[in-house]
Parts: sequence; C-alpha cells; structure tokens
Amino acid sequence: MVTRKAGTIQGIILILPITLTVMGAVLLAPIMPLLMQAFGHIEHADYLVPILISIPALCIALGAPLAGWMADRVGRRKLLIGAIGLYSVCGVLPLFITTYPPLLLSRIGVGLCEAVIITCSTTLIGDYFSGAQRDKWLGSQAALASLTAMLLFPVAGWLGQQYGWQGPFAIYGLAFLFMIGVIVFTWDVTKQEAAETEVAATPAQADMPGAQFPWAHMVKVCFFTLVGGVMFYILQFQLSSALATFDIQDTGQAGLMLAVASIGVPAGAIAYRYIHKLLNTQKLILLEFAILALGFFGMSQADTPLMLIITGSINQFGAGMVLPTMLTWAVSPLVFSFRGRGTGIWQSTFAIGQFVSTVSFSFVLQQVGGNNFQGAFMVFSVVAAAMCVMTLLLIKPVRPVNTAMAL
Repeated sequence: MVTRKAGTIQGIILILPITLTVMGAVLLAPIMPLLMQAFGHIEHADYLVPILISIPALCIALGAPLAGWMADRVGRRKLLIGAIGLYSVCGVLPLFITTYPPLLLSRIGVGLCEAVIITCSTTLIGDYFSGAQRDKWLGSQAALASLTAMLLFPVAGWLGQQYGWQGPFAIYGLAFLFMIGVIVFTWDVTKQEAAETEVAATPAQADMPGAQFPWAHMVKVCFFTLVGGVMFYILQFQLSSALATFDIQDTGQAGLMLAVASIGVPAGAIAYRYIHKLLNTQKLILLEFAILALGFFGMSQADTPLMLIITGSINQFGAGMVLPTMLTWAVSPLVFSFRGRGTGIWQSTFAIGQFVSTVSFSFVLQQVGGNNFQGAFMVFSVVAAAMCVMTLLLIKPVRPVNTAMAL
C-alpha cells in the first residue's frame, strides 16, 4: 500500500530544477559579444568562445544516458540532491575566474551536473505521478523551461551590461535553494510504490516481470527530438547575432528583444496543454513542424528588426509545442525499471540537438554567404517542411495512451 502520495508541492519542487538546465545556455547568449571581447585574443576564439554556450549541452548528451542508468540502480533522489549542490558551486565559479581554461572546466562541470539533474528530476516526476497528472507535470516542466528562458534573457543582458561578462553567473547561486527544497519535500520511491501507482492509474503500463525496453519507440521519438532540438535553439542562440546585422549591438537591448521573441515558447507550451487533447501524435507533430517552417520562412524575409522579432515569435511558438510533445511521447510507455534509462536517452538526444544547433547553423551560414542570416533561416525552413513529410511517413495516426492532461 502506498503510504505517501505526491501532490502539488512535489510537482513544483521537481519541475523547478529544469530552470537550472536552461541557465546553462541562455545566461550566456546575450553576453556573447562581451565574452568575445574578454577572450577574443585566444587562438581559435571564433570557435572556443561560442562553445562556452553549447558545451553544457554536449555534457548532457554524453552524461544523461549514464545518469539514467545510475538513477535506475542507485536512486533518483540522492543523485539529484548531490548534482544540484555541485552545480551551484560550478555555476558561480566564473565570478572568480579571469582566464579561459578554468572557465571552460566550470562549464563542463555545469553540464555534467545538468545531465544528472534533468534526468533524475524528470524520472522522479514519472515515479511520483501517472496518467493525466504525469502529463500535467511534464507539460508544466516544459512550459517552465520556456518561461525561464524568456525571463533570463533580459536579466542576463542587464547583468552583463552592468557588471561585465561575469555578472550573469551570480544567478547560478539559486541552485542551492532548489537543493533544500528537494531535501525537505521529496522522498525515495520504491519499485513497489511505483508499481501500485501505475496499476491504480494505468494498469496496461504497470511494471510487469519480463518487461522489455521499448527500443523501437525510443528510436523514432529520438529522431524527431533531435531535429526538434536543433530548431528549438536556433533563434535563442542566433538572434543576437542576427540583430547585429541591423546594427543593434547593445546587449541589454538585444536581450530584451530576444525575450519578446521568446514569448512564443511558453505560449506554445501552454497551447500544447489544450491542443494535444484534440489531435493525435501525428497531427500534433505535423502542426508543430509546419509552424516552425512558417516562422523560419518569415525570418528569412524580414528586412527590419521588428519583422524579425514578430516572425521569430511564430517560430518560437512552434518550438514551445515541440518540447512537451516529445517529452510526453517519450516517457509514456516507460515503466519504473527502465524509466531512468529511457529518460536519460531522451534528454541526451535533446541535448545533442542543442549542441548541434550552433554547429549546424554556423555551417549553413558559411554555405549561404558568411553573414547571410536570412539565407540560413530559409534553409531551416525547408528542413522543417521536410520534417512535415517525414511525420506523415513515419508516425502512425494513433492517439497515444493517457494523453489527457489535467488542468
């Protein structure tokens, strides 16, 4: 018999760590010009400085599967607590750093901690909740990630403007408060407790003896997640540079404009909560990539900063829908015995998309003319349209089990 039942406070405590993984990327995006000024003198600075943004994602890509394996065997909660504590230390270290090598090492530490944090917190949501409640909190996690990114862009830009490139790193200290929340309000879940919760809500998905890991499902989900992850981050990483082509150099102004464009992400995540109950998985993903394609096309035609922001917000609306769709699609068939492993694989895939986003966009940008952002956006519009075709070919039009989300 389950003696403890998770409620709203546990849901909130477990979605808050997603903000830490968002910090890994978005805190540095508005201050990239300042980082280039500070470290532009080092050899290969054009590649080594931008990698400070993307290296945490690479660490998640490499570390999340291992974190998931450990979560299934060691326990999710203790790993989560330790990772958040170490994350807070690595995150604030740049406040005391003036050279590139230790700064890079601190970013690697942040990324490895993020791999554990995002995997364990998401897995615990799957352990604590089932059915509609699980979908609710997974969707809320995605929405919070999007909202956090939108809010942190202007804050990071302002801190960079006021205190230089080191200013935004002070925000990482918030992680310590999240660690206290996990310690006080969560507990370890046993396999028996998780099984009873699953049977009570979704008998068909209970963790039965001999259950097999759903590789076919995960391969398909990860393919769409990889492409979606690349497109999710393109605008967030590239808008500041694209705005510079319109002679907008101020980091505070660029951060504010990026926040305005990023309103589309939480709006899309919130819209998902209602739209996904009306459409099956195939139609939902088709709609999302179509919106992404439309946004990229509009950005490719923008001839003013205002048009770039407006069309960028359309793109971000589609991106905001993609994240919760892929996450709930991935987690839905995962049972307790391999929920950590499956979650880690999905997180790794999405992180690879984040890392590949900067590399692929730089490659496309070079192919279309060096500083031709409009041309690069057009290329990704075509890719998003091609993904609409792939959706029709690879995803069966069947409504997934337990997609109804509690409001």
